[in-house]
Amino acid sequence: MKGEWEMRRRFAVAAAALALSAALTVPAYAGTWKYVNDQWKYQKGTNKFAYNEWIKDNGKYYYIGNDGIMKIGWPQIDGQWYYLDQTGAMQIGWLKSDDGKWYFLYPNGAMAVNTVIDGRTIGEDGVWVPNEGDTEPANSMDLENGYLVQNLEGITKKDYTIIASGKTAAGSRWGNAIRLKGKGSYVQCNTNGEYRMLSGVFGPSSQFDSALLARVTVYGDDDQVLYTSSDIHYNEKNVYFGVDVSGQKQIRVEVSLLKDNEWDDPVILFDGLSLYK
Repeated sequence: MKGEWEMRRRFAVAAAALALSAALTVPAYAGTWKYVNDQWKYQKGTNKFAYNEWIKDNGKYYYIGNDGIMKIGWPQIDGQWYYLDQTGAMQIGWLKSDDGKWYFLYPNGAMAVNTVIDGRTIGEDGVWVPNEGDTEPANSMDLENGYLVQNLEGITKKDYTIIASGKTAAGSRWGNAIRLKGKGSYVQCNTNGEYRMLSGVFGPSSQFDSALLARVTVYGDDDQVLYTSSDIHYNEKNVYFGVDVSGQKQIRVEVSLLKDNEWDDPVILFDGLSLYK
């Protein structure tokens, strides 16, 4: 029994890693780095270079812009801010900038905003807002190994489906994604106080009707609200989020309907929805 549980745990971690690759839309090919005119480019084939895409190389992620050049610093990609160090490698976790400000970067690299991580409040500009007595953050969370919610034991759900391929209103296509359909649809799992963060990305399905208005909420023990999204419209961009779940024995991710047209259900897709220790 113990061996079976360990196999399931390893599968959940491996699947979460695959979901991260999917979220970053990393192509499956091997190429060669080329130093051209004092800039790094990524050659995919004869006279063919990468443009506007993530590259995974030796376990690290790099971004090639529309000019074909590897980016460094703080590029904004598909509406999200990322930090790429001087080698171009995408960073995750807590990051202290040269001006002394602290930021948190989700496991998929996107900068956190308007949330709480490790008990620390992060503002709308992504900067940690310290309270009196707070100590500086430390990267003690294991962000390399997430546990996909859909692979955990004993989850309960309502109007919940795992779909092989789903398209968001923003045009992203996700495989093995969670679909919550309808008012009050949810997925719930027992966390037993073992995890520190829930993170992933969600967006309205391409089938989301223009007359609807929805919201995603994460509940903890005794229906404590841990996270509430902004209002979700039919043309909403994908939302990258993370929420502190430290000490929670149970969490529930639920869709609520704020505006109804009486015949269509809201459909929200989730990619890489994972728990981290």
